[in-house]
Amino acid sequence: MTLPHATEPAPTEPGSPAWWQARYAERDRRRPRQGGLTLDRITAGALELADREGLEALTMRRLGEHLQVRHTSLYRHVSSREELLIETVDHMLGEIRLPELRGDWRAGLERGAREFRRVLSAHPAVVPLLTAGQLLGPNALRAREHALGQLLAHGWGPRSAVHVYLTVTHFVIGAAVLDSGGAARTAGQRAAMAELFTSLSPLTHPAVHRHAGLLNSLDSEAEFEFGLRTLLYGLERRHAEEARA
Repeated sequence: MTLPHATEPAPTEPGSPAWWQARYAERDRRRPRQGGLTLDRITAGALELADREGLEALTMRRLGEHLQVRHTSLYRHVSSREELLIETVDHMLGEIRLPELRGDWRAGLERGAREFRRVLSAHPAVVPLLTAGQLLGPNALRAREHALGQLLAHGWGPRSAVHVYLTVTHFVIGAAVLDSGGAARTAGQRAAMAELFTSLSPLTHPAVHRHAGLLNSLDSEAEFEFGLRTLLYGLERRHAEEARA
């Protein structure tokens, strides 16, 4: 086995903070070619392909065919499929329309959460990639800066503002991941589950048996709205407590 040279820099994992830092520095140095293939065009095409054919179909060769370019030309912008997927996720996040900084913090946070969900719902094939690494691309940082700035401007302390931002963001991502993984049940699936619950013995599962229909009456949107309103209600009370302290 050949050991790397002592002065050889350690490779950075795609999607890691060090990897993104190197990407940002590279973008600052690179001059785009007039009329040439751009990273934005590549990631837009990758998102289209994933939406239409699924994530498994998103290969460098297939993307080259989709964009009508030689797939080898993609490697000037992304060195691997893994890097392509990371950049595609950030491209998707660029579709988020950030709410205007007006009204109270709760209204802005609520609009932002629903807008985030709208974008994720439009690209279910890509949603599982959100948990593959940290979201540190330019569009992710744009949204992060916007949300934290809004919370700080409306009186949240720095530590609490970070907690609020991460809690709401993770709630939206978690709901989207469950939906993309099949947790968002169809009417037929909900009926089948209700039938299963009804068949259970009321002696061993009295609550599930009694409320079989109710347990499967809500769809994923209703569950999301209830969870978001409950979460925001609790955060509003926390904000009031901090203001009195």
